[in-house]
Amino acid sequence: MCGSFEGRVAIITGGARGLGAAIGQAFMEAGAVAVLLDVDGQEAQHRASLLDPSGQRAFGFQADVTDEARVREVVDAVASRHGRVDILVNCAGVLRHKPIEQKTVEEFEWVVRVNLTGTFIACKAVVPHMKSRGYGRIVNISSLGGRTGRPGVAVDYAAAKAGVVGLTQTLAREVGPAGITVNAVAPGPIMTELTKQVPPEVFATWNVGRAVHKDGYPEDVANAVLFLASEGAGWITGVTLDINGGIYMR
Repeated sequence: MCGSFEGRVAIITGGARGLGAAIGQAFMEAGAVAVLLDVDGQEAQHRASLLDPSGQRAFGFQADVTDEARVREVVDAVASRHGRVDILVNCAGVLRHKPIEQKTVEEFEWVVRVNLTGTFIACKAVVPHMKSRGYGRIVNISSLGGRTGRPGVAVDYAAAKAGVVGLTQTLAREVGPAGITVNAVAPGPIMTELTKQVPPEVFATWNVGRAVHKDGYPEDVANAVLFLASEGAGWITGVTLDINGGIYMR
């Protein structure tokens, strides 16, 4: 359904672990060059070496998505080396589980800065390269927690992920005339390193009401991201695709 990504260059933020690592692997297996950006540069490079021991089609770079200069530097270097940036997947994210009365303003702003501002920074860095070629695919990672209130989801994380939806819709209108599509996916509870931080009793409440009685895995999200980045999704933009086993339907 997604076809080949041969010759495409895909940048994935938060690519060292969890969803980002699964998405990077899926793109490489589909023929793309996978560029993994992560605040943990050593792990990003290790992950890239596991994906492609030859070092020809998977690369890892250190980049904190809140550091605009560094993100732009890496994106420009990728574009210079490969002559293009076709795909961006904004997967870098953090969450801290605290009730509002225990959360400081600084903690709130940090979570928003990584999850939302980091998405903006990466989009800003790639758009000029995509516009220059009249082609681009951007896929942002939102969350079920940003689509509807969920027990145990911190307010800063929910606010940031809801903001990703708004950013996606508005940016889709802004850059659509340049041949760039912008979509999002909103995963429900997915078995990753990040969700292992969540108390099991809280994680169980997130799965209440699902129609498909199976756990969600990074591959479930990666498959959806590949579709939205494919030629088959060329007339889809501004959409947020919910991937949650039927917990939330609209």
